[in-house]
Amino acid sequence: MEQRRRCTVILGTVILGALVQASTAGTTTPGSNGRIAYAKMVRGDYQLFTSRADGTRETRITHLKGSATEPDWSPDGRKIVFQLELPAGAGCHVELVDADGSGLVDLTGNRNGCEGQPAFTADGRRIVFGRYDDKLEVESLWSMDLTGGDRRPITPRKGFGPTDPNVSPDGKWVTYVHGRKDPAQTALFAVRPDGSRLHQLTPHSWGVALKHDWSPDGKLIVLTRNAHHARPGESANLVTIRPDGSGTTQLTHFKGGTTNAFAGSFSPDGRRIVFRLEKDGRYGLAVIDRDGGNLRLLTKLSAAAKPRFIDWGARP
Repeated sequence: MEQRRRCTVILGTVILGALVQASTAGTTTPGSNGRIAYAKMVRGDYQLFTSRADGTRETRITHLKGSATEPDWSPDGRKIVFQLELPAGAGCHVELVDADGSGLVDLTGNRNGCEGQPAFTADGRRIVFGRYDDKLEVESLWSMDLTGGDRRPITPRKGFGPTDPNVSPDGKWVTYVHGRKDPAQTALFAVRPDGSRLHQLTPHSWGVALKHDWSPDGKLIVLTRNAHHARPGESANLVTIRPDGSGTTQLTHFKGGTTNAFAGSFSPDGRRIVFRLEKDGRYGLAVIDRDGGNLRLLTKLSAAAKPRFIDWGARP
């Protein structure tokens, strides 16, 4: 259980307490491989960092009061949208920033509640995100333009649960994670951007991690299975599925619970997947081919550095 509660009233209140092994980001769009974005803890709060595609040249890009998490690159690799948890339980906002950390724009403004888990659409014109209304005590998925305006609901505003929205490369589907009362029972769902044709892609028994990602060609979705260790002694592993939920392929085969893999995102060229590798209390960035071959570390495993909310951007 690694992640503290990120907001006094947080998106996915029912299930996020157990989604602590996850990392969030949006759909990867096609392009040449650029920098990798992720969050790391700095003196009690998360801040955003980027590195080169080989894991070198780490650069800190946020120096904010509160926790900056869940970065998602714009399709052109020039901007990052992310969630900012404000200090003292003051809520969470969706923020937009240039790739070097300049030009910060708050897209939430003075709206009540909590907004977060943002991701760009593949055309870069809109952002999907989760919103918790603390007055109505309801949670839902929304989209907005890059100014924070033209807000449109995707899922009904009732109850709790829809988290980590991601849009398919063709723009036809929004996938998200939803759970049951048992916080370890989480599954992946899909819905049209207008809220129609809602359906379930994976069983709740899979215990899907909060983070998932579409391949740039739209043929695969990568996710983490057994993310909450509901079955003691079993590890969390990467799997891919087709957009209709079929064709499950397990990419990593760790056992025993001490070594785990948690999904980050596809590379913009679609050939590899970046993820967090955990082994005996140490953490690092790793990559694997989309077919499960050629697993290798990008950074040394360390108990001090815990990269999460990993997203691979295109080269500007």
